[in-house]
Amino acid sequence: MIYVDSCVLLKFIKQEKETEALRAWRQALPAGTELITSELAQLEITRTLLRAGIDHQRVPYFAGQALKGIYLVDLSSTVLARAMAYRTPRLGSLDAIHLASADPFRVELTEFVTYDQELAAASSELGFPVGAPS
Repeated sequence: MIYVDSCVLLKFIKQEKETEALRAWRQALPAGTELITSELAQLEITRTLLRAGIDHQRVPYFAGQALKGIYLVDLSSTVLARAMAYRTPRLGSLDAIHLASADPFRVELTEFVTYDQELAAASSELGFPVGAPS
């Protein structure tokens, strides 16, 4: 099981320098590998696309493409409480929600994939197996 954050998912629909490596990494995953992310990712992807000037009628399609095949972890009061409990000073609110969404799956996680340096540092500090295909 692999957790992917929003910046990873955006690279699947918006060409960036890591996009090709990321696509190759995903194609090389063993069959049956589960990918998960927080419901927060849907909001972050939608808002990012709208800020980028994508036609609002096309945004749901692009967001759907980014999230295709990804299990969404519910954004619940339990996740929010877990996010509030982290004592990592430089951990932002949205990053804390990503970590709190991944935390219940920690034993099964083989990788927590992010290109966000602060999230990667906090994830590593908290014992998550961090990766970023490049």
